Amino acid sequence: MDVRDQKRSAERNIVYCLQCHKPQENLPVHLARVCMKKSTPEERVQEVQKAKASNREWIRKNRTWNYNKLCELLPDRRSRITMVMELLRRGFFIMNQPQESDMVLEPEDNSVDAATTTTPTTPSRDPQTVSPSVRTKMKKAGLHDKFPAQAKLLVGFKKYLTVSRRIPNWQQEVDNVSRFLRYVQPTGSEPSLDFLSKNKETEDFLTALKHTDLCTATILNYIKSIKRFLEYLTARLDLRKRHPRLRTDCQSFTDILNRLRKRVYKTHNDKTCDRRLFVDGAPCIKDCQTILRVAKPDFLRIHGDLLMGKEVSNTEKTLYRYYCEALLVFRHMQRPGAVEGLTDADWVERISQGGRVVIGFRKGKTASMQIALTQEEEACFQLYYKQIRPENIGLKKFCQSFFASSSGEAVYSVSQDMNRLHEMYKMAPFRSQNVRRAVGKAAQKLPAHQQEAISHYLAYNSGADQQLDRKPQDIVDVAILLDSLEGTSSDDDTSLADLSTAGIGTEQHAPRKDFSAFVARFPVSLEGQPPTKKQRLDSGFPEDRVFYDRWRAAQYAQREKYLLSHFTHRMPTAAKVARLIAQEGWKANYPKPEEIERLWKPAPTGTIETDEVIIKCVSEQTWTGLAIKDFGDEEGLGVVATRPFSKGDIVCDYHGKVIRAAEGMAMMKGLHDEAKYLFFFKAGQRDLCIDAQNVPCDCHPNTDTVGRRIKYCSKSPNLEPVHSVLKVDGEDKYVILFKALQDISIDTQLKFYSGVIIRSFLGLDLDWLNE
Repeated sequence: MDVRDQKRSAERNIVYCLQCHKPQENLPVHLARVCMKKSTPEERVQEVQKAKASNREWIRKNRTWNYNKLCELLPDRRSRITMVMELLRRGFFIMNQPQESDMVLEPEDNSVDAATTTTPTTPSRDPQTVSPSVRTKMKKAGLHDKFPAQAKLLVGFKKYLTVSRRIPNWQQEVDNVSRFLRYVQPTGSEPSLDFLSKNKETEDFLTALKHTDLCTATILNYIKSIKRFLEYLTARLDLRKRHPRLRTDCQSFTDILNRLRKRVYKTHNDKTCDRRLFVDGAPCIKDCQTILRVAKPDFLRIHGDLLMGKEVSNTEKTLYRYYCEALLVFRHMQRPGAVEGLTDADWVERISQGGRVVIGFRKGKTASMQIALTQEEEACFQLYYKQIRPENIGLKKFCQSFFASSSGEAVYSVSQDMNRLHEMYKMAPFRSQNVRRAVGKAAQKLPAHQQEAISHYLAYNSGADQQLDRKPQDIVDVAILLDSLEGTSSDDDTSLADLSTAGIGTEQHAPRKDFSAFVARFPVSLEGQPPTKKQRLDSGFPEDRVFYDRWRAAQYAQREKYLLSHFTHRMPTAAKVARLIAQEGWKANYPKPEEIERLWKPAPTGTIETDEVIIKCVSEQTWTGLAIKDFGDEEGLGVVATRPFSKGDIVCDYHGKVIRAAEGMAMMKGLHDEAKYLFFFKAGQRDLCIDAQNVPCDCHPNTDTVGRRIKYCSKSPNLEPVHSVLKVDGEDKYVILFKALQDISIDTQLKFYSGVIIRSFLGLDLDWLNE
């Protein structure tokens, strides 16, 4: 009997299930037990007939491929041959297959890369594609030579692009960097970091690319690849240990590349660029702003949840950030580079004017500019600034950009964020260029002076200084003029005038069963049990396990945090953790004792003097979370927090030259009405003074240090000065650090009290600190 069953099984035809796409020996039984167990027998019989017909059709027609068709689908030879070999391995038949000798692939190092290959049957419009004549010129100029692909830096760069950044065209970026490194380092098999000091060779490389008749877009892509390579270098901790100045050198080299990039833009025909904004056939303003209308209900719902303190998922927080970026790109027509350049200091320095809020962009990647937000838009941005941004950057991230990703870093590409926002709603993406062209077309009917004002608002040109000199009311007038252009209207559902009803009307008329509602119905707790399927269905939630699994994950995280909180000073043993779990009575959904043992970290015990982060901030004056704000004629300049600080955190230092107290007293006698930026303190038996009179200081010529701008206050200070000796740049230096006396929230003005009664501070003539 067994032999008969084995023979029958061997002769049985394999049919693929059209529901799960898996091969089945007995499809009717499989459908009855798995894929269609809730269907009727007639429906299963019909499905079996469809599956068998599909199987016969595939065998009759689809097992054979034509090589000429593959040439059309895959113009790249390497990809095409790889696909052919894979199809043959899987048992397909290839018609018109080339000879075996033509199917041999060359080594990857010697292959013609995608940037220098063109297919005569399928002309490419990729800006990276160059003609054979250009390729020949590149080879003659030595611009086509590369380092071996096995070079350590290039292998690491490839891993960085594919794993960390997930760049699809990583090979092209690696080749661009390899050509650049070979040009500036003609000899050797391994690239070095010497290129960071070869500014002249870098400029010659870009000039040589231009002489080969490469288009401007391709040269800019080379610069972009090199800048991404610099990002990879600064992320390598081993390189930073061997080269202490690596971060500074990479930043200096990035500044050089930015200047060269502007020069490339200037050589391009500016009039041509401007003319592109006024072409016909472009979508109108309202078309480009469709995403604002479609995503607005979800945005208002999340806004209401944030105001009411409800739990908001990370996906919803990201959507909220995307929408804020979209308001700047599609409603205020700003370039993505300018949005990326908005900082927390820019937001703090915003001013109210004529019922709107004027913000100045001073550090954008493109020309500086100013825009005027409505009060409703300011409320949305402020909510993001105070609730979502602090959670993203945390307390240990150094991010000065206004828009921060969930990883705590500055948003890398606003253009990509806009594409993702359109993908969320299954819409074809619009670019910032589209809406700016539409504005240019709509503005053609306006008088010349209004066209010029709109041009300044959108920063078509690079007149940064002229732009920032404009009066705030002028910016407000132009913003109102933009809202009145043909193709836009105040009732086009993109304005946020109904912001006050966010989270109210939508809940009453169309309740949305999201995870926050699920948690509100079934709160997550350490001792709670996940809701059953019946409970979920009775409460109006879907029957799938998505919310159920998220609930269990949230409880798991709570229990993990709870267990770790019991072991703060010593590493726990697995037995101790197991006893604690048994005491709690948890039967499922809890971390294993070995996992808690692995996750445990000792409490921080390092002193201020050995904290590398503090030493670096003192040396480079890279304190983050602070912004200088003008408080009016009476108070003058002060400092506010742009991120939360906890009690005991080191906020910044009082930076300046350390001199003897006698010299400081002599300087004070020569100062009358001027502000006296002198800080007297006692170090052991020595009376010293920090001289912060000169701005900028000698060691940081481009920085107005924030510590000297912090106000003195004896009644309600939130900072206290701490005298420390730090080893800065290899030398022991006396430093006055400001330490938080309490938890400090966003937008709080920072004030310190020196504590005259404390013996470690002289407190000589501290009245000047009130000026």
